[in-house]
Amino acid sequence: MRTLILAASLLASTASAGTFITIGADAVPAATAAAERDHAAMKIVANDGDVAVLDIDDNELANLSEQMHAQFHRCGGFMIHDSLAEALSPIQPLATRVEYSLDHAAAVTSVLSTLDAERLAGTIRELSAMPNRYYKSAAGAEASNWLAERWRSFATRPGVTVQLVDHGYPQKSVVLTIPGTTRADEVIVLGGHLDSIAMGGISSNAPGADDDASGIATLTEIARGLLAADYRPERTIKLIAYEAEEVGLRGSQAIVKDFQRAQTNVVGALQLDMTNFKGSDKDIWLMKDFTSADQNAFLVKLIDTYTGATYGFDACGYACSDHASWTKAGVPASMPFESRSKQMNKHIHTGRDTIAQSNNEASHALKFAKLGAAYAIELGKGSLGKGSLGGDRDQDHHDIPWQLVALGLLAAGSIAVSRRTIG
Repeated sequence: MRTLILAASLLASTASAGTFITIGADAVPAATAAAERDHAAMKIVANDGDVAVLDIDDNELANLSEQMHAQFHRCGGFMIHDSLAEALSPIQPLATRVEYSLDHAAAVTSVLSTLDAERLAGTIRELSAMPNRYYKSAAGAEASNWLAERWRSFATRPGVTVQLVDHGYPQKSVVLTIPGTTRADEVIVLGGHLDSIAMGGISSNAPGADDDASGIATLTEIARGLLAADYRPERTIKLIAYEAEEVGLRGSQAIVKDFQRAQTNVVGALQLDMTNFKGSDKDIWLMKDFTSADQNAFLVKLIDTYTGATYGFDACGYACSDHASWTKAGVPASMPFESRSKQMNKHIHTGRDTIAQSNNEASHALKFAKLGAAYAIELGKGSLGKGSLGGDRDQDHHDIPWQLVALGLLAAGSIAVSRRTIG
């Protein structure tokens, strides 16, 4: 910490290069080499051996993201900060201690029986048919509108809401809220990132079928299954598709700040980033770094009890996805992943990241959908409502092209984008 403070004092007397980021100390040489190659301004502000603070040209961030993927197998791999003080702030202690128990088996098994791999695959195909979902592109903005409309199509119960949340980019975060009953002030978050990236940025061909259309499709199937069963949790549940994960976890960090300003008590966060490429011998890999050991142990029980999947433990490095934003804020967070980090899908961040890399089906993602639904119910508690169907509802929309949905929304002005704080 003394090193960080001294470095900060030295920086105060010099001009900033652009944007403050935190990054794993092991990645600093790669970041330095990339900046030198691109003739981009960059300064090492502080380095404590685990995490470093860099002051870097904002235009270099997309290239840095590519280096983090290519060399360290991290999507994102760094965190953007609004100020030097924020970059230097330590990880917050856990704000809430959670008691984990498995006592809602009937509700879990009822919902899990309705989850469907073909529906998952259909959503992946629709999202990956878009030119890209880059956070600054028109297609990225349309992806937000498309997803909000899809989630609204089964969020028909009074009190269930879908919001587009604006943090200053063309793409918006999408938030579906299932309000709690007896413990509504305690919030559970299930998330994934909506954006995709490849060389070329705004104009790139970035289908992002695995990274992270698979995670968004998994969230979508979880939400559909919970609402089709008329699930009414004791705790409030929010499903969030974050914008701008690939360029410094910007969307999730902005959401976390919104929650902090609203003093929202988040008791758990689950990140679904890449769920459909089975690259390793076991099905689900729990990242043990920058996550909650207690919540990970809870996930192990859920996997064993409900999913029929195998699991292992691995590490993905600093800020490898949006769970890091919640961990830094003192929220118990976990990230189950599709493979070992070093055996991940090698086609991500290219035009080859299509569902063909997963044999044109989504049976692997279905295991994560089961885990996510079990997590929501066993942590959310509550019950299935009287309107529970225990099976499918007529909610299939896979034949509606995303282009028509986006154009219709824009023409009708039916999506109201809000800059308000959510909580």
